Amino acid sequence: MAASTTDSAASATLGRVSLRHSSWNGQRKGIFIPLVGAAVMLYLVFLGDMSYLFGTTFHQRDHIHALNVLVIDFDGGAISEALSNTYQHMQGAGFPTLDFQSASGRYSDPAAVRDAVCSGDYWGAMYTHAGASDELASAVSGGPGAADYAPNNTVSYIYNQARYPTIADNALGANLRALVTAAREAYYGTDQGREALANLDRADAGAVQAFLNPFQPSAELITPTMQGSRAYYNTLNVVFPILLTFFFLLVVNGISIAKGLPLRLRRRDFWILRFVVSKAYAFFAALIITAYTWAFREDWAVGSHVFATNWMIVWFLIDINWQVFDATIGAYVPMELAPIFMMTWVLMNVASAAFPLQIAPGFYRIGFAFPAYNIYSLQVQAWSGCANELHIALPVLFTWWVLGHIAAVFAVRKRCADAEKAAMPVVDEPAQHKQADVASVGLDTPKVA
Repeated sequence: MAASTTDSAASATLGRVSLRHSSWNGQRKGIFIPLVGAAVMLYLVFLGDMSYLFGTTFHQRDHIHALNVLVIDFDGGAISEALSNTYQHMQGAGFPTLDFQSASGRYSDPAAVRDAVCSGDYWGAMYTHAGASDELASAVSGGPGAADYAPNNTVSYIYNQARYPTIADNALGANLRALVTAAREAYYGTDQGREALANLDRADAGAVQAFLNPFQPSAELITPTMQGSRAYYNTLNVVFPILLTFFFLLVVNGISIAKGLPLRLRRRDFWILRFVVSKAYAFFAALIITAYTWAFREDWAVGSHVFATNWMIVWFLIDINWQVFDATIGAYVPMELAPIFMMTWVLMNVASAAFPLQIAPGFYRIGFAFPAYNIYSLQVQAWSGCANELHIALPVLFTWWVLGHIAAVFAVRKRCADAEKAAMPVVDEPAQHKQADVASVGLDTPKVA
């Protein structure tokens, strides 16, 4: 009771009243309409951003056929026949497209097949080992061939595991292993398979084992990437640099306004100050990101020299993000809309890098133009030495970087102009007219003799 009395007394002293008081008449709309408008705007922005993000994975399983796989037959026997026949049944929208090529000419040995994947011409490759079918036929017949037979030296598949590792493991590795497993059943339907059953030495355990387990797939991965943190490389490592940039920009803008820098410094000096501060901040922020990535890389076989390369790539990413924010937020984008702008920028970049754009609906190929996709392409090349997309990534990234620096100059000019406008004294128009009237009265007053 005493506390209630004290609160009432304090409210009366400060002139506070209930929102239902008559003094609020005509003002309530000015409170609730902006609140409702802001809520609706946030609903629509979140709906649009998340719809865009989720749309990149819409019917993703039906676009797996966009991933091409090179197949080379160095065997020329029943194993290759079984693989080809099995693919005819498994071929579809949810299975990688196999491109069967001749073993002569360009792809004359397994090293050339690996180079086709490393160059980025193919997402993956598969080849049968030379003489694999003959060794299998010899093993089924029993004798020394059965004892020495190794079913995993028959079919090999290749893909770059550093390039979208989760998609590579599921869409490429799992499907190619499933193809080989199903082809083992098809092998028994080939002429050699039927002949092997007829010639099977049932008294030889090795021969029986060879017949029951004729061949197995063996993986030849480019840059094995098994660590759990790999899932963050093209997701959270896209978000974190943007957040680091955004928060520091708010600090820089806040200090600049508090100290009156846009008003007191020459525009050139103000631009130079922001330029130097941004470059230094991005340099050390990129070091932090690369440091924790390397600290948790586990047994990832990436050379120590790649640390510096990755550091410079992340520095480039952070600097591009700075140019985007510096040229917009606080200059052309009001601070009230800055969080919405930043969130949209984050989700657009994450959507472009989280999954291969080749398996996204066609509209989302716009992601090729976002910095995050191209930065991740540079990182994959640095980590694995493969998948060279410099001809795409560098022009896109330098376009963002150059245009961002140019736009930042105009943003500085606008910040200074806005500061000058805000500092101009506000003239009370009625008072000005009153002074003019007094002056005119004074002029019209007759002189007294």
